[in-house]
Amino acid sequence: MIKINLLPDHLRPIQRTPLPYIASFVVLGVVVAGLISVFITQRAKLSGIRTELASEQAALAKLQDIVNEANVLAEKKLGLQTKIQTIQDILSDRIVWSEQLYRLTSLTPDNIWYHDINVVWETFPEEVVETDPKTHEPVKDPKTGKVKTKRTKVKKPVLEVSGYVVDDEAGRQEVFPLTVATVNNPEFSKYFTLLQPRLKDTEFNGFQVRDFTLPYLIGTGGTG
Repeated sequence: MIKINLLPDHLRPIQRTPLPYIASFVVLGVVVAGLISVFITQRAKLSGIRTELASEQAALAKLQDIVNEANVLAEKKLGLQTKIQTIQDILSDRIVWSEQLYRLTSLTPDNIWYHDINVVWETFPEEVVETDPKTHEPVKDPKTGKVKTKRTKVKKPVLEVSGYVVDDEAGRQEVFPLTVATVNNPEFSKYFTLLQPRLKDTEFNGFQVRDFTLPYLIGTGGTG
């Protein structure tokens, strides 16, 4: 039997093809597959980077002791350079210690005697010019044009003179006659600058005495 559709064209059912839907699913599948591939690739790269980072951190941890030791050696080197420079400065001014000690003795009152004379190294704050680590030239402030300075700590030699003071003719135990004499003596103060004295009352062989330590910063001559 032959079927004849007598409906007008606009009322006839449209015969839809599934090809566009199939094509859409195929494209969607390709996009999803591409995204999954990119995700897997990026995750693999991230995993590799994490592994490399962990390896570098482990290697750095092994070298940390060496780095710390190098930093300590660098600080010691800087300290030694400062000491060497100071010693060279002192030697260049030719401090004759036998003369200076004899001069100190001649300036000492009769009621004072010494039990220790030493040279020690002490740390002092100091303003130094800031220099560029590459060019070693002074660094200038871009706003003011002035050379920058920074506060640092340096080790300097100090002459420590320690002893006892007994009663003088007036019954007093005073150190200032010695300190005044050393400060006012041009040949002694040329090389030695008096710092803050340390005093305490004590007993020596059953006698009341004043124990003192006079620290003198050792200079380079001509600055006292």
